Amino acid sequence: MNNTEMVPTKYVFQLRLYPLIEKEIAEDHDRVYLGKHSQEEWQTHTLTELMEYMSFEQFMDFSDKELKELVGKQMALELVAGMLNDFTPEQMATFDECLIRR
Repeated sequence: MNNTEMVPTKYVFQLRLYPLIEKEIAEDHDRVYLGKHSQEEWQTHTLTELMEYMSFEQFMDFSDKELKELVGKQMALELVAGMLNDFTPEQMATFDECLIRR
């Protein structure tokens, strides 16, 4: 629980995150997000990641706009990581070459 309320910290994270995740998925007209995970899986994954790496105080300091951007970046990173896992060795070599050139 957080120190200021008798509401469990996880519940506060959920209250702020879940609508943002729902909106991110709703705005995905190509349905890329739902091709990778269900909405519930996105919620669970994002919640777990942010609770692990961010204190309650840090989380609450984010404005809604900043948190929406963070959620979008977290979800996009998960998509990219999944794509990299699907690369053949040749595709991975090409990807690595592109990164080195930058």
